Amino acid sequence: MPDVWSLVCACAVIVFAYLRLRPVRWMPLLDRRTSCEELPVTLMLELIAVAVRQGSSIPRALQIIGAVSGTRLGDDMVHVASALNRGVEWNSAWSVVSPRGRQAENLEVLRNTLEPSWRHGVSPLLRIAAQVEQIDRDERQYIEREAAGLSVRLLMPMGLCFLPAFILIGVVPSIAAFAGG
Repeated sequence: MPDVWSLVCACAVIVFAYLRLRPVRWMPLLDRRTSCEELPVTLMLELIAVAVRQGSSIPRALQIIGAVSGTRLGDDMVHVASALNRGVEWNSAWSVVSPRGRQAENLEVLRNTLEPSWRHGVSPLLRIAAQVEQIDRDERQYIEREAAGLSVRLLMPMGLCFLPAFILIGVVPSIAAFAGG
């Protein structure tokens, strides 16, 4: 029986070493989240909605919220707002800034959300609410996909732990009972 326990201990050490030395896979989740210096675009959209509800124009809302946010996206919003206030055409005003990466995506979301309101004079509130809902839905789906992948990655180590125990406790005594009987 000591050989069985040494085999179980060896399997446990192998599984522990596999889990401990394996690279961490949850880092992409942290990349999706915002850093301390960047606010979520959904928050910016909600703040714009509040400003518009209180009677601000789109350029004024962009200017105030951009200035208060203290982020690079906010600085770009201020530049766009000042271009719009000078009478620059919508697409030209948004091309004044040249963001990169995640900031460019966020600025594009703001631009696409507010454009119909600027061009046609309709309230941006419904479009902002729909965009925030869409972004939340996309993030929820991303989290669910990653959680499903995590459950698959956890199945392998658990199988490696339970399979030897099942064989040693269930199968080996049954074979020994049949062979000795």
